[in-house]
Amino acid sequence: MRLEVDITSKTFRNAAGEQHDVISGVAFALDAGEVGVLVGPSGCGKSTMLRILAGLDHDFQGRISRPAEARIGFVFQEPRLLPWRSVEENVRLAAPHADDKKLSSLFEILELEAHRNHFPGELSLGLARRVALARAFAVEPELLILDEPLASLDIALAARLRDQIAMLMDGRSVITLLVTHDVDDAVRLGDRLILLSPRPARLLADLPIRTPRGARGEAETAAIKSEIMRWINGGPPKQSAS
Repeated sequence: MRLEVDITSKTFRNAAGEQHDVISGVAFALDAGEVGVLVGPSGCGKSTMLRILAGLDHDFQGRISRPAEARIGFVFQEPRLLPWRSVEENVRLAAPHADDKKLSSLFEILELEAHRNHFPGELSLGLARRVALARAFAVEPELLILDEPLASLDIALAARLRDQIAMLMDGRSVITLLVTHDVDDAVRLGDRLILLSPRPARLLADLPIRTPRGARGEAETAAIKSEIMRWINGGPPKQSAS
């Protein structure tokens, strides 16, 4: 399983007929088991790129290559839960044949076991985001797309949920693409950092992180974050991420 992306151009016209360039040259590839992180400023076209990769937007110039029948798990910026369905029903609608044991394990990791019969209106934002993650993982995806899954959460809650996402990704042979503008999330979750410019998005750098997630110390994490900021602020650093 391999995802190959080569988007040369993506534009749209607003209600006034004005053309806006969103993406202007982004190419990269990810293999099964890799976690790629798209890092770029707000409004640079990251979410648009995810919709293209998921097959939800075909109006672009370029090429996307992935197995046609690949199962896709998508976590949108908003949880998008059906308010008249319980937590478990929301998950089972996406994965009706999910194994009960695996589903219970998923709920346990994401701290949802006590909320299986609750409805979305009874959940905090953090819990609703966990349900969206459970729904995406329950389909046992081959391509997992996460669009700002930790947005609008306080620092402590985001850190806990980030650890839970890492736990779920470990051991799964899944191509994962995460969008964030939070450098800390990028460094702690990613295997590859795909740095994007402001709109129209172009590729600034494609940086591998060779140290496994669980083995990255604070000093190494700080060094990689510093390197990212040097790229974002205008040019290649003296040495690449390790």
